[in-house]
Amino acid sequence: MSSSSTVTIFQALNAESLDTEKHLPGDVVTKIKSQSGFQQGFFGHKLEDTDTWVLATEWSSPSAAKDYITSISDHVRAKETLAYSFDTAVLKAPCTEVFTAFGTEEGFDEQVGRFVAAIEGNKPEGYKGAAFGADVKVDGNGEERSVRMVIGWVSKEAHVEAKGKPGAIQEHIGELRTKRKAVDLFHVNFKEL
Repeated sequence: MSSSSTVTIFQALNAESLDTEKHLPGDVVTKIKSQSGFQQGFFGHKLEDTDTWVLATEWSSPSAAKDYITSISDHVRAKETLAYSFDTAVLKAPCTEVFTAFGTEEGFDEQVGRFVAAIEGNKPEGYKGAAFGADVKVDGNGEERSVRMVIGWVSKEAHVEAKGKPGAIQEHIGELRTKRKAVDLFHVNFKEL
């Protein structure tokens, strides 16, 4: 797991947060970037659901992330807001696979770590890097624990092809199938704010 002390907020956005061009309005981007503790931001739609857009913003601390959530709520209408702590460099890949496990049990983080290490040790074609982390409670909610893993690829097709071939993914996918209640998986071609 990354030793990152930053917090990354992932928000699935409602359409009313976007302008007519399906972008974040410029004044909203300016407001986000001017917030104290802002590090960097990424935006794109889920490839599996082009009506759902994802805003990922990195903050210097949990308190900066909480202040952002509070101050931006009138400008960004999110269907879902989740926070994690991990290295966000992988979000700069041409395509990012976003895997989230909900209702995770003790030991799941270690299983994800073994999965990532296996892929790092035997990199599939098109693989650009991976990071993961457990959720960070920045707004006091008591939701079930979750873990998010992000994997960079040259394209969604590269991910689909890699998981269909013998190799590290097929050999270690079992690490992601236990000690959790549910999963969500999607891909985004993020662009930097």
